[in-house]
Amino acid sequence: MKSICIIPARGGSKRIPRKNILPLNGKPLISYSIRAAIDSGIFDEVIVSTEDKEIKEAAIQFGAKVDDRPEHMAGDTVTKVQVVKEYLERNTEITDDDIITALLPTCPFRTATHLKEAFAIFNNHKHHTPFLIGVTEYEFPIQLALSPSDDDVMNITFEDGYNITRSQNIEKRFHPNGAMYTATVKAFKDNGTFFNEQMLTYKMSAIHSYDIDYPYQFEIAEVLAKKIQNYEL
Repeated sequence: MKSICIIPARGGSKRIPRKNILPLNGKPLISYSIRAAIDSGIFDEVIVSTEDKEIKEAAIQFGAKVDDRPEHMAGDTVTKVQVVKEYLERNTEITDDDIITALLPTCPFRTATHLKEAFAIFNNHKHHTPFLIGVTEYEFPIQLALSPSDDDVMNITFEDGYNITRSQNIEKRFHPNGAMYTATVKAFKDNGTFFNEQMLTYKMSAIHSYDIDYPYQFEIAEVLAKKIQNYEL
């Protein structure tokens, strides 16, 4: 049984051009995910899937293997699930018993320790459900979400949420954070996704779950990276 890590990183990011290789505290963004994966020691292979020459060079520099992603798999609408599915279809030596993990390069503060701890949970409980994702708690209660019905009018989404007077009493809810998606190859193929009705989860702090999608978030990440370099948040 092998454990394979895929880091999908295309070159044509729109919101932040060249995002995956932009320097974050002096190192390419993608290097954080590569080093966390390699340093965790839990993967037989750490592979960056990309069509971009500079990303390939950065991946090799920081110790990852490179999978030359077909050009048609590098478009704006291609998802991580599609990338993993296409990779598995091409690499027929990978068996159903193997384990596949996807790490998003936009989540730079996930560490080798997080990956090791999550993998321990997966190995200990995969007989219950062969899926695990990284999650973090919603900072604001989702039960108080409003749904827009007009330009200036919004409706209550969850009526029960507004019947609770103290937000501290509202049940906690969590969301995927992009830090890790793990499944057995068979389970991934059967479901066509890393998600299942019931999944194992690895809870992470908001700081370590920080995900970069917009330019202002990259600026914040630069500040966080410098702090994390000096002490563990």
